[in-house]
Parts: sequence; structure tokens; C-alpha cells
Amino acid sequence: MKLPRWLRRGSWEPLLPPAARYFVVGLVPWEPLLRAYDYITPGAENAASLNIVEQLMPLHLWGVLCLIPASLSLLGLSMRWPAPAILGLFLTGCVEATLSAGQWKAVAGVPWFDGIRGPGITTIFAVAQLGMAFGYFLQVLNERDAREAAREQQ
Repeated sequence: MKLPRWLRRGSWEPLLPPAARYFVVGLVPWEPLLRAYDYITPGAENAASLNIVEQLMPLHLWGVLCLIPASLSLLGLSMRWPAPAILGLFLTGCVEATLSAGQWKAVAGVPWFDGIRGPGITTIFAVAQLGMAFGYFLQVLNERDAREAAREQQ
């Protein structure tokens, strides 16, 4: 069956120009940095809305677990150092995924998944950070392989 022209898949590849790419990619580590600020600053310990995962440790420890790898990824991205960027994105993605599991547990029993926005956003950032870490890791491997192949041809 032939699809109508307006419904067929196009050939456009949505690549961001460098200026926009640096801005968009640079925003990703800010979510866990803001979460770290929220967890570390006073007043959150007594919140009645803490989920089961957040209750496993004092909130300031969750804040540190968000702050250190997010700072590492931001440093690596801004300085164009792949190892700290990849490690920071991977660790932050793992922490965010853990926190989102607790948030999903909290909304699972609520009718119509009321409150789905919080775990949804946290999950999206976790997957984005893990995806970026994996993609940048593959990029580094491909660049290394290309350098080795060029060296062998000389």
C-alpha cells in the first residue's frame, strides 16, 4: 500500500546547529543541580511529600548525589573533556532514575495517575542523561578508532 505523499517519512535529519546544540545540551545538567539545591537547602527534611526512595537517606545526601555528578558533567561539557562529561551524565542519570522510581511508586496508586508530571519529567531527564552518556561514549570510541585507522594507513 502506497502512503500519501504528506504521510511518507521524509529525509530530513533534525540536527541542531552548534550554537543551539551547546545551549540545549548545556541545559541538561541544570535539572539535577536545581534538584540538589532543593535537597540541600534547609526546610525540605520535614516535607510530607517525600517518596519511599527519598526517605531512604537524608535529603542532603540525595542533594550531594545529584550535585557532584551534575557538576562533573557540566564541567566536562563546558571544557570539552569527554571522560568527566560521560561519567557525570551516567551517574546523574542513574541517580535520577532511582529517584523517579520512587516518584512513580507514589503516583501508581492514585486514580488517573494524578501527579504524573513529576515522575515523568524526572524519567525524561534520567533517560536523556543516560542517552547522552551512551552517545558520547560511542562518539569517543568512534573517534579513537578513526585516529587508529588513520595512523595505520600512514
